[in-house]
Parts: sequence; structure tokens; C-alpha cells
Amino acid sequence: MRPWPAAALSLVALVALCGAPVASADEALVRQALASFFREARVLRVDAVPDLYEGGYARVSVYAARATLSDGFRVDEAWVRLVGVSFNPQALRRGQFQADGVRDSALHMRVSFENLEQYFSQLTPGQRVRLWSERGYVYGRGVVPLWGAQLPVELRGTFAVEGGPEMYFWLDRLRVNGFPVPEPVVRELERRFNPVLTQKDWPVRFKLRAVVVNSRDVVVSSQPGASCRICADFSPAGSPP
Repeated sequence: MRPWPAAALSLVALVALCGAPVASADEALVRQALASFFREARVLRVDAVPDLYEGGYARVSVYAARATLSDGFRVDEAWVRLVGVSFNPQALRRGQFQADGVRDSALHMRVSFENLEQYFSQLTPGQRVRLWSERGYVYGRGVVPLWGAQLPVELRGTFAVEGGPEMYFWLDRLRVNGFPVPEPVVRELERRFNPVLTQKDWPVRFKLRAVVVNSRDVVVSSQPGASCRICADFSPAGSPP
């Protein structure tokens, strides 16, 4: 094999030296924009692979811990993967997360019952309900504003997704002031508060395909089942810690 000419080697070295800071600067812009969505994140890790056009990325992987999303939904952990994403260049330079298009997306997040309680109290001011799980059901006990009064409630239900951006909570049992609530009234209450998560203000909407209720938290994922393939981007074990 003939050795490369000195001029060619110099050109390769120059490209390498000039390209590294650009990639680093690109990732810094993406990180700044993502921080506007994953607000107050205790941990925010970003791995961005730029594409050949401005604002374009072949892949962006994100891990966030203890972050508040743009609609006030606080997550304990979240993994995101965006493939073939086009960020709006002007918004990106302003530190804003605005995606003009994305070829594929995935989301896996873990939310503690404590954070769910806080989120639901924001949705319904005056609501104070403690949540816990048992045998796959979610139980709640506390006080909820109903029919013009603060009334004690006990409930049992399940979270559900249907392959779209929304998450629902369906009541299996509801007692108010110690009395069981008739099913037609329960269905009307469900209609009022569902969906409990819409993603309507999110810069990218993820299709949710699984909800898994654990003893201390709820896992919501765009991937079917409890597995998390995208978690391997930031977890050596390839699964949530």
C-alpha cells in the first residue's frame, strides 16, 4: 500500500481538529434546549449525533433525573431517544426545544407516587390524596373538592394508555364520605378528569404503549412491556437502575 501524501494527512488532521469543537458546540446547544423542557433536572445527560444540515441530528439520546417537564409533570427518571430529528435552528440558538420533525421517537419514564400526588393536586386545586399500589391496582385516600365541598374519598383504579400521547386513569371503585358512588356518576367523573396526561405542550409527542405499576412508582413507556431498550444509551446494564 502506498503511503498517503503529506498534504492529504495534513488535510485529514485539519478536518479532525476543526470538526471536534463544532460537534461539542452543537451538543451544548441541544443540551441547553433540552434543559428548557427537562426543567430543574438534578441530572441531565445528552448524547447528540449531528446530521449534515443545520438543526438536523441523526440521533439524540437523553437521560434526565428529578426533572419537571413543561406541563408540570415531574419525573424521577426519563430516557428519551430521537432519531432523524430536525430542530428549528433559530429556536435552538435561543435555547428553545422546538422540533420541526422527527423520524422516530421513544420515551421511558419512571414516576414516583409522591410526584403523581403533587401533579394531580396541581390539576385539581384543593385535592389531597395519598396514592399507593397493591397487586397492580392504584389505591388512593384523601380529600377531593366535589359538588362544592371538600369530601373524603377512597378509590381504586388503574392507569392506561392506548398507543397515543394520552394517559388515563380508570376508576374501579370510588367511595365518597364513606358511601359507594353509583357507576354512572363514576363514569361522568372519569370523563371530566381524563386524560390525566396529554403531552399537548410537549415539543415532541410520544406514542405511549405501556404502563407498569410498581410498589413505589409507575413506569410509562412508548415501548411495549416493562423492558427499556433505549435505557442502554446511558445505563451499562441496559435497564433502569
